[in-house]
Amino acid sequence: MEKELTSEEKQLIEREFIARQDEAFRRRRFARRAFLVGISCGITGALLRGFRLSTFASPVLMIAWLVCVMIYVGSGVFPTTFRKDMDLRWHLNPWREALQNLSESRTIAEAIALLAAPKLTGMFASFFYLALK
Repeated sequence: MEKELTSEEKQLIEREFIARQDEAFRRRRFARRAFLVGISCGITGALLRGFRLSTFASPVLMIAWLVCVMIYVGSGVFPTTFRKDMDLRWHLNPWREALQNLSESRTIAEAIALLAAPKLTGMFASFFYLALK
């Protein structure tokens, strides 16, 4: 015979499910904000370098872009538990978890855009700058 769940157990399962969904929503919202800040910092920094405007803002913006890339990927390169720290497979490939999270909940197109946008913008800005000269 199968055991029926009590109403308290059902409520506990529902609360845990709702808590996981809320956490996933907050993570996606934070990742979206990191994506938008990263794209804007990367493009602005690349434009400044492409147009040969040497300012202190350009390296700062590119560092902010790099931080946003790490946040967007999920920062899965740091162990969060002792079990993960002791697992040899994690040390051999620390990006595996981050890449799995990236492929599950976030779109690959956004990640590619976040990585490629500053380089492409810098190239186009350099071509435009050279065309103006």
